[in-house]
Amino acid sequence: MISESSLADLRARNPVSDVAGKWVSLRRGSRKGRLIGPCPLHSPDPHAKDSTAFECWGDGWVCARCQDGGDVIRLVQLRERLGFREAVDWLGGAQETDPAEDERRARAAAERKAADDAKNAAFREAERKRCWEFWQGAGPLAGTPVEAYLREIRRVDWPDGAALRAHPAMPYLEHGQDEAGRTSWRLLHEGPAMLAAIAGPDGRMAGLHITWIDLDAPKGKLALVHPTTGEKLPAKKVRGSLAGGRIELLRAASPCRLFIGEGIETVLTVFTALRAAGRCLDGTAMWTSISLGNLAGKAADHSRVPHPSERTPAGRVKQVPGPEPDMDSAAVPVPDSVMDLRLLGDGDSDPFTTRLTMARAERRHMRQGRRVATCWPPAGHDFNSMVVA
Repeated sequence: MISESSLADLRARNPVSDVAGKWVSLRRGSRKGRLIGPCPLHSPDPHAKDSTAFECWGDGWVCARCQDGGDVIRLVQLRERLGFREAVDWLGGAQETDPAEDERRARAAAERKAADDAKNAAFREAERKRCWEFWQGAGPLAGTPVEAYLREIRRVDWPDGAALRAHPAMPYLEHGQDEAGRTSWRLLHEGPAMLAAIAGPDGRMAGLHITWIDLDAPKGKLALVHPTTGEKLPAKKVRGSLAGGRIELLRAASPCRLFIGEGIETVLTVFTALRAAGRCLDGTAMWTSISLGNLAGKAADHSRVPHPSERTPAGRVKQVPGPEPDMDSAAVPVPDSVMDLRLLGDGDSDPFTTRLTMARAERRHMRQGRRVATCWPPAGHDFNSMVVA
């Protein structure tokens, strides 16, 4: 059995950024000490300049698309399709360490973790306060470009009390560092935006989902190009924390029925259709999970399946997260009062991985006496594209 001190030594000798950098091109991210870029596990272009799915730091990594993460050993296991001991050997093998040195490293690691935890907690709280200030600077949707975007372009309505506001001049900021290593912000754009409040697991605002609006652009969303790199920037961003969070569009105290979908427009499309059909929505709540990964949580370590058609950059069969959930991972918490849970699928994403994700969400949220079902649009569509096509 390999000791934990030997594994810590192995990880220290193989920073994730160095190992991942053998396969993909990484660049500095918005958070200090973090690199982002294409994912070594799934990205078709290992040098894509606009990819932000993969994020890594000294001893860890996470991928929003793969809905996975871990240490450098796990990255090698998944990328090279190796067992644990094989991955350890691939990284140079475990080495015996001096007990005194092990103790020193353990103390140093504990001190670093405590410092990192405190720093991360302070960062999250400061970001939450910034989000609250932006939220306070926004107002009702009526008469704004956000209303025109939703009604005229997306053809949807929204419930009274939905956690949505319109900001007249929301800044689009690039987070970086100055020459002294201090946090700096660069303004790339300022304009109208739809703000959606993300409620964390404790019910408090944990962050904001932001959609910048340009009614003259395709689909009404801002088309922004980075002034230095020329890369196309996303019109939607999340500030704060989304882990285990949700956006409450239709609220109900102790709901008995709950609809959850990935996107705001998807959920509002279903709400609009149900209300137009005269359906009673008493006791019904409708939320967005912001991402499918946040709806289903991570897959269990043993739950990975081969993709029927996709390959890794190295040409191997791509292994993707399977249907068995890791119940310890963060995901949207479904209230115990919910007896009818409807998950809204997305037909315009890769059907194989999407169905696995929704199957994982179904298993995660199943309870005795609760009905859980996924509703699917036609292949190649999401629910909103059915009404705007």
